Amino acid sequence: MKLKSDRGYRPFSEWLWRNYDGDKRVVVDDFLAAHSEDFFMIGTDSQNYSKKRNCVFTTVLIAYKLGKGGSVILHKDKVPFIDSLRQRLLLEAMRSLEVAWYMDSKVPSKNVIEIHLDINSNLRYRSSQYKNELVGLVASQGFLCIVKPDSFAASKCADRRC
Repeated sequence: MKLKSDRGYRPFSEWLWRNYDGDKRVVVDDFLAAHSEDFFMIGTDSQNYSKKRNCVFTTVLIAYKLGKGGSVILHKDKVPFIDSLRQRLLLEAMRSLEVAWYMDSKVPSKNVIEIHLDINSNLRYRSSQYKNELVGLVASQGFLCIVKPDSFAASKCADRRC
């Protein structure tokens, strides 16, 4: 699957990060430097809007320090409507992996980086049929993978800003 920039996808180097409220721009390198001792969680969620025929992706990066709380920044962008649930879930995972790959070169190796996927383990939900594929994709890149109900970076933080 090849995405062209004319379809609305921006490469990671062009992502604009904001604080969780969306009112202040944040430089991702400064955020990582300020939280160099923290535990990191990355999650992406998407929402199709049929009336506008677009899809909004929101990626959050959470820096968490035990007993001190966390800080959250996010990147949000729109692409044309995506009919396929599998394609949307793959794009969510790939966007989170892009952040993780970038961070891997910027933070000390002792830092934990988790990727939270918005995938349900319960077979009643359609996303569950892609669980093994997506968890395998993330794990094969050397990152910890968390799915629902524990994937709050994707299913709560990113979802609220979609």
